[in-house]
Amino acid sequence: MADSIQQQLQQLVLLSDSVGTAGAGVGAGSVSTVEEAMEQLGPLIHSVYRANKQKLFRQQVDLFAQRKDTEIMKLCGNYHQEFVQSVAQLLKVRQNTSELQEKVVGLNAELQLSGKSLYEKKAELLSLRREHGNIQDAVDAVRGCLDVVRLVAGFDEQVVGKQYYSAIKTLSALKDQSLPQVRRFAFGRMLESSIPHMETKLQGAALRDMKDWLFGLKKTTRDIGSHLTSRMQRKQGMWAERDAAVQERYFVSSAVQFVLDEEYDHDEPLTVDMMPLYQCLHINEKLGRRAEFRRSFTEDRSDQLSLILASPVQFALAQLAPFEAMLFDVIGFFVVEHGILASAPDFRSKADVDTLWDAGIAKLSDIIARSIQTIRGDPAISQALQGSLTTFTYVMEENAYDVRKLRELMMAIFGV
Repeated sequence: MADSIQQQLQQLVLLSDSVGTAGAGVGAGSVSTVEEAMEQLGPLIHSVYRANKQKLFRQQVDLFAQRKDTEIMKLCGNYHQEFVQSVAQLLKVRQNTSELQEKVVGLNAELQLSGKSLYEKKAELLSLRREHGNIQDAVDAVRGCLDVVRLVAGFDEQVVGKQYYSAIKTLSALKDQSLPQVRRFAFGRMLESSIPHMETKLQGAALRDMKDWLFGLKKTTRDIGSHLTSRMQRKQGMWAERDAAVQERYFVSSAVQFVLDEEYDHDEPLTVDMMPLYQCLHINEKLGRRAEFRRSFTEDRSDQLSLILASPVQFALAQLAPFEAMLFDVIGFFVVEHGILASAPDFRSKADVDTLWDAGIAKLSDIIARSIQTIRGDPAISQALQGSLTTFTYVMEENAYDVRKLRELMMAIFGV
């Protein structure tokens, strides 16, 4: 009975081993083998209990287990050295893994420090770039301010040096180009607020030069009047000779006489430098003050004519020189007016000049009227004055002025 139990147990173990060997791939075959083992174990246990051999069965199972333990111990003894080596290698790998982990942790710490340092350097670089940008903006602003300062200084030098055309260009560049770039600064706003003062300074300087020019015209206009009077007197002599040579006397107007004398007239005309006037006119146009300058010039010329006609004169034969000098001044004055009208008709209108001319003739008539009794009472004075006024009339007629009132005055005084 005991041998039978041992045999059956041995078959179950072999079957179990075959199941364990086939356990690498769990499939339908392994499941059927386990089922067969269980089917064989059932009848064995049934027969043991039926024969009442439970104690014997347990003993046999214990013996079988001891035998298997012996086999296991023997098997483990054969592979113990390899197992120990494997464990040693595993421990070594574990130690290496720990060291590697420590190195990784250290490397991570170093990387964190490097990253922090890189972040700090990056932040510092960004800060430096912002500072560099701010410095560059400041340099550009200072450069722009220096350009403005140079323009302002150059403007002052040009005004002092009477370089008014350059000064107006500098002022225009300052307003249109340089100041808009520095307007955001208090310095730029302060300079911008001073632009009207600079314009007034430039206008005042040009106006002073123009008035100095007007004052200096006093001698020039008298020279022009004296020259044109002498020239007209020569023409009058030629006319008298021409009339004496003609058998039949007939009237020839002064206009025809002027045309006939053109081929014999070789005198060089006197010229007047009007640059100060044109310069002042240009400056006021650029500054938008043309109308203001035109009014001022009209008033100045009217005052200047009044000063000329306010000169004290006496109608005595030996004292007609002051009156003749006055006529020279009037001739020169209106010759200059004629030149301004011809060269700048949009500035000086013919109506303005005609109004001034009418006022001058009226004043001249008043001067003569105050001494009319003296003039008519002395034939010598009357003849000299008639000659001066006749020549004066021809000169003004030759320069395109209306002399009808002059002729009416002479008719009233001398009856001719």
